[in-house]
Amino acid sequence: MKDWLKKIWSGIKGRDSWSENFEAACRAFQIGEFKEAEALFSAALANLAETGKKHDPRLFSSLVCQGACLRAQERFTDAENLLRQAVELREKHPSMGIEDTAFAFKELASCLYEAGKCEEVEQPAKQALELYQQIGEKSLDETGECLLIYARTLIMRCRFDEAEPLLERSLAIFEKSTRDRTFEIADALTCQAIVWNRKSEYSRAEANLRKVLPLHSKLSGEDSIEVGRCMTELAASLLSQNRFDEAEESFKDSLKLMKKLGSYESIDYADAVAGLATCLRTQRKFDGAVSLYQQALGIYEKCYERDHDDIATVLTQLAVCHSEQEQFRDAEKFFARAASITENLLGSQHCAVSDSLFNLANCYSFQKRYDEAVPLYKRAVDIIDHQNDEPRIDLAAKLTGLAYCFQLQDKFSEAKPLYRRALEICEKNPETPDDELTDNLIGLANCHLETGEYALARPLYQRALEYKQNKFDPKDQELASRIETLLKHMEHSPV
Repeated sequence: MKDWLKKIWSGIKGRDSWSENFEAACRAFQIGEFKEAEALFSAALANLAETGKKHDPRLFSSLVCQGACLRAQERFTDAENLLRQAVELREKHPSMGIEDTAFAFKELASCLYEAGKCEEVEQPAKQALELYQQIGEKSLDETGECLLIYARTLIMRCRFDEAEPLLERSLAIFEKSTRDRTFEIADALTCQAIVWNRKSEYSRAEANLRKVLPLHSKLSGEDSIEVGRCMTELAASLLSQNRFDEAEESFKDSLKLMKKLGSYESIDYADAVAGLATCLRTQRKFDGAVSLYQQALGIYEKCYERDHDDIATVLTQLAVCHSEQEQFRDAEKFFARAASITENLLGSQHCAVSDSLFNLANCYSFQKRYDEAVPLYKRAVDIIDHQNDEPRIDLAAKLTGLAYCFQLQDKFSEAKPLYRRALEICEKNPETPDDELTDNLIGLANCHLETGEYALARPLYQRALEYKQNKFDPKDQELASRIETLLKHMEHSPV
């Protein structure tokens, strides 16, 4: 912003009222006196209004500057209105300079991102990038900034594959820049780590976070919220690699720092608390995990004005804690609320809604409440089934759940085609876990066994046995022994 302001400021000619107010406003903005700058930019706009010229190029500059000034004060709605006016003015009068127009679009994208309107950022960010591309080498730094804003937005919307190349491009620009871009480099490296964590590339994420921690310490100080956030993300990376002791220590270090900063009722603090809870839950330390999840939930509910994905996530984790202890009644209420929030936020046909419904259906099924479970399983399947993509592996899991629910009710004719379809999806997907494949083989084999179709059951059991015999988990060996015994008893069974 300051570089652009300097360029505009230096181009002012004449000593009329507008130029005097605008020049004084730029000086105030440069030193962070935003209230004074706002008043002076308003005066400059009033000067232009007196002329009656609606298409004066100075109006565009004044609107953009006042919008930027309001954004700096976090008055996002007012800032957005002014920036949109500037953009509309350019669209009506394309003679406005390309560089100035690109800056207006970038400023609007930044404003929308900071206001939490991530779904609206994409269009102005793309328009800014297209214009900066026309300018070329002269605007590389601005292009990098725009790429970073756009990438952050995609991360917020869980579009990690799209965000990754944008981050690579922005980093390449910042690392070659003649300006000091340490802050932007640290930001881009952190965003990269978030993307890699979400894409299960945990060692790459960890390497980035260890690289960026000293940068944040240098830029913001060792006792800064940026360092705390980085510690939390590093802890998440370590947790995903099952390095529980290191993860727990990093989560606790982050929480200690945030308490020192007085941020113990912030979303950042809640994120670290929820992460530590997951660390404990993964180690089956349920009492500690439940207490921490409830603490995180309380903070999220205070911080967010309405339902939010973070609230749904913690509710789901609380439900999992109770479910894994076979406390299904307690789990049910958390799963149900999580499913309701997810559907309200994302719409009834989103894949995340399918997952929430599946969780709740499992909870009902474990309680033998099959009439309540079956319609939820069917909805979960239908949502994934109508995505118009190739059959996905998460569809197989939901088909298996519905099949098993029918099997428990001795409805083998309904269960068999579901198992077959799930098995077909698993066999076509090379990333299918062995356990998921064997679950379907054994489930379908059990159905054939129950209906006396031994010739169909035998090869399925034999295939499942081959997978289990290659495992070293004691549970797998126990199951393999049971299958072997069953096959021996079936050797002389009628076909």
